[in-house]
Amino acid sequence: MPHAVDAVFQEELRRAGLPSRGVLAHLLTLLRESPETHLGLSEVSELAAEAGLAVTAGDMARHLEALADHGLIGRLPTTTADLIFDTVPEPHSHIVYEDSSQIVDLHVSAETLLLMVREALAQHPEGVDVILRFRRFGAAPQDS
Repeated sequence: MPHAVDAVFQEELRRAGLPSRGVLAHLLTLLRESPETHLGLSEVSELAAEAGLAVTAGDMARHLEALADHGLIGRLPTTTADLIFDTVPEPHSHIVYEDSSQIVDLHVSAETLLLMVREALAQHPEGVDVILRFRRFGAAPQDS
């Protein structure tokens, strides 16, 4: 089964115009198989080290940026200066809790999202910030 999964990720890399073998393929596999979907550079580096993938911090940052630039992972706005990457490439929304730095994925319809925002603003009018991020023009959703 791991070889079939690896082949899917290799195909995603190839379609994105990135090398489909080597470090990027291993890194994308690690990210997609991680139970945690929101990871910082240090967390990704730990995953890689545990898997026996030797990559310097600088190279890891460049690999993550390349994957994000090509739409294979996402970048999240956060309440800290740390970059957080989202391993789920499909468009979805997030709730970010500032106190705990917890990030929650929201895979909901636009109607449900609007209801959630309306309710949050009604319950905490001074404690909710809404950030709309517009994806780059031409970034098409990935095929399933």
